[in-house]
Amino acid sequence: MPKTTVTTPQPPAAVVAADAHWSATLQRLHNRQPAQSTLRLWEDSALKEAFNEVERRAARTALLAEAHPDDDAKRAAADAAAADLADAVQAADRVSVTLRFRALPGPAFEDLVEEHPPTPAQAEKDPGIEWNPKTFPAALIAAASVDGITPEQAAEFMATWGTADRADLFRGALGPQTERRGDLGKG
Repeated sequence: MPKTTVTTPQPPAAVVAADAHWSATLQRLHNRQPAQSTLRLWEDSALKEAFNEVERRAARTALLAEAHPDDDAKRAAADAAAADLADAVQAADRVSVTLRFRALPGPAFEDLVEEHPPTPAQAEKDPGIEWNPKTFPAALIAAASVDGITPEQAAEFMATWGTADRADLFRGALGPQTERRGDLGKG
């Protein structure tokens, strides 16, 4: 049996000459982290709205303070709002659960879709359907979970939670799979 030689591909010399930083660029490409999403599930929607209002106020006052750097009152308001936000984040952690999801590597997402095709009845009802809506969401939630949600747990959540919470959970897992982080410039 002939000996197999593995070589590391090198960029073309012209590319290196044109961009002396190609090695650093290539290293950054190799070190890119997969897209990730965070889903915060609240025990009470009123608490969620109160938290969102504190977040909005902190953002507004920070922008105003930045736009008026010589205005001490605006800076004090921004500092107070930032302190309120820090307190709200700690309180939110006590009344909500945060789940994290990550983009699947390589063709794993497409493979998962292929493992959960729509049934003939589902495909007939919706000719554009890509996956089985009964089995795929739980499988994706488990596969994309950074926190270790098992397939059984994901299936349980999808079977027992309300419509909006199920949709949020599925969107949390689907988001990183479809997030576009590239920007095609004009030239």
